[in-house]
Amino acid sequence: MQASKNAATHVLPLSPTDNRIEVVLEREQGAERVAIKYSTWTDGLGWCGQKTIRLDCEQLDELHRAITVARHRLNRARAAEGQNAEPAQVIQFPTLA
Repeated sequence: MQASKNAATHVLPLSPTDNRIEVVLEREQGAERVAIKYSTWTDGLGWCGQKTIRLDCEQLDELHRAITVARHRLNRARAAEGQNAEPAQVIQFPTLA
């Protein structure tokens, strides 16, 4: 049995600060996947995983498209209401070594 190998994690802090989302590249038994993990902070325990979504690498393009469409729709709705759009934040995905 081949051991799993996880690449560096990118952490997206959420507001309030006791929530976060991690994006992790995983390699297990020769297959690569991306895990999106939602965690909350609990005093005395630390970070506790609440939900994990694992995606095959082939699903990443569709996820990216869905997030992009949602972001554009939200920005258009905000602009229609007279709100200024926030500049996009580019996140660097970790690489597998």
